[in-house]
Amino acid sequence: MNTADRSIRALDAAIRRRFAFLELLPDSGPLQGCHVEELHLADLLDALNQRIRTHLDREKQIGHAFFLPGGAPVDSAAELAAIVRSEILPLLQEYAYDDYTLLAAFLGDDLVDPGTHTLRDLGDEGLVSALYRELQVKGGSE
Repeated sequence: MNTADRSIRALDAAIRRRFAFLELLPDSGPLQGCHVEELHLADLLDALNQRIRTHLDREKQIGHAFFLPGGAPVDSAAELAAIVRSEILPLLQEYAYDDYTLLAAFLGDDLVDPGTHTLRDLGDEGLVSALYRELQVKGGSE
């Protein structure tokens, strides 16, 4: 079906009539006890999602699978920084619609410079330390 020619609402209704839907929310349980340097991954996920729920809604939360590449928890600064830069950050930028003040509310001023509308140039360990300071030490809500 070409969605430009037909309403997608009819397709959505047809799918909902034929299938059961099971909501799967992020679960920090598989990340309990897992650290990258001093950063506890379960706390990172919970704090980040608390901020997303506060500023947006629960439908836009980050899933735990981001931190489980290949089914095992990420365990190095380089691997976590790559996930943040290539997967999580672009998603949050899309959510924020290039509002760097909102992006800074998600990730903190150590990672985002809302004044210049840029991301700070941090190495892998610096990025992990900035996430630790912002999301684990300060907590999820602001």
